[in-house]
Amino acid sequence: MSFEVKSIGEVCSVGDGAHSKVTRVDEGIPYLTSKNIGQGFLKLDKLDYISEESFEKLFSKDSKATRRPQAGDVLFGIIGSFGNTYLYKKSDFFGFSSSIGILRPDPELLDSEFLYYVVSSKKFRDNHANHNSGSVQGYTNIPTVKGLAIPVPSLIVQKRIANILKSLDRKITVNQQTNQTLEQMAQAIFKSWFVDFDPVKAKMNGEQPEGMDAATASLFPEKLVESELGLIPDGWLVDQIGAHVDVTKGKSYKSVELQESTTALVTLKSFKRGGGYRMDGLKEYTGTYKPQQVIKAGELVMSLTDVTQAAEIIGKPALVIDAPQYDTLVASLDVAILRPKESTAKQYYYGLMSTYRFHRYAESFATGTTVLHLSSKGITTFKYACPSAELVKKYNEFATPIFDKIQANILESQELAKLRDLLLPKLLSGEIELGTSEELVEAI
Repeated sequence: MSFEVKSIGEVCSVGDGAHSKVTRVDEGIPYLTSKNIGQGFLKLDKLDYISEESFEKLFSKDSKATRRPQAGDVLFGIIGSFGNTYLYKKSDFFGFSSSIGILRPDPELLDSEFLYYVVSSKKFRDNHANHNSGSVQGYTNIPTVKGLAIPVPSLIVQKRIANILKSLDRKITVNQQTNQTLEQMAQAIFKSWFVDFDPVKAKMNGEQPEGMDAATASLFPEKLVESELGLIPDGWLVDQIGAHVDVTKGKSYKSVELQESTTALVTLKSFKRGGGYRMDGLKEYTGTYKPQQVIKAGELVMSLTDVTQAAEIIGKPALVIDAPQYDTLVASLDVAILRPKESTAKQYYYGLMSTYRFHRYAESFATGTTVLHLSSKGITTFKYACPSAELVKKYNEFATPIFDKIQANILESQELAKLRDLLLPKLLSGEIELGTSEELVEAI
């Protein structure tokens, strides 16, 4: 495929966010920094706000600067989340600081979605990183961005390429939405059975527990009794997690041991804020480790360290997902492996450690000012109403297929993302024909 290569400045207006000092308010229009720009998405767990008056002043419609965002603009991190990109949509409405750059394509030369995929590509991001002027956070100035090269095929070809890549992104989004629904389903059942004791309350009222067969219903007692934790199901003893779960701390390592390897460490970065597992937090590792520090796919882990200030990671559980590219996964020092003594109890303890009451308890044991540390005691001494082994096994049978599906969707999305990233350079080089790739994507 033949096409021109132009500089971004030739085909886009380039600018950045507000340079003026901004007064934050409690409510108003969202005001983002580069920390809020993920790769293709917005990270809105922590937001600042500005008044409407400030927004109109900083992002005036009459300004000649490329600053007030509009649909089709590509935003990118200049500082901090260096190189991350986001395509501004019609439904978006926010301002942003000068740590975020903005690319506005000339519609006669460049399709906005094509631009987004090009600047999101590994080749472009690597080239962008080569112009990093910052020693720690990373920084690229606007003149440098204007000089970066970009392929410019015909608009028809651009739109066809963008549609191919967008269809893969849609499949990834569907997987993500499905996983959220599945996770919520498992959490809802756990809360109903083991926190709110709904089946017991139904039996106390002479009713059949909702959505449950007779065999499962028979595993719940028919009344609640007083305990040190309040009312709990009759026959369930108050116990501590440490009596049922073994805690193994991970391996301390040196930076020199983080070399190319088929072994990888599960690290602090492997945890999502609020709980859950991240696939991109692994670090390749060449050092030694003990057999018990090896993590198998599906095992339960927890962060023992937190640098988020708001304790968004510490004490939050995650189920490790298979990483086929590595032979061995090892827990790092910041990570605890939680192994239930009963093989059929893993899903139950994942649910238990995902509860609000457990999180609050674990946080009470977290020490430190800038960096929080959780001792194993903050896990093992947690008291809860312990159900029968048969009921725990029944919940495990219910939850295991759900998390198997979640893992399968995550692994599929990884492959789709790899295919998306592989297709762009091959389509531009002509190695893969547009028609062939369209048929390939439709068949997925």
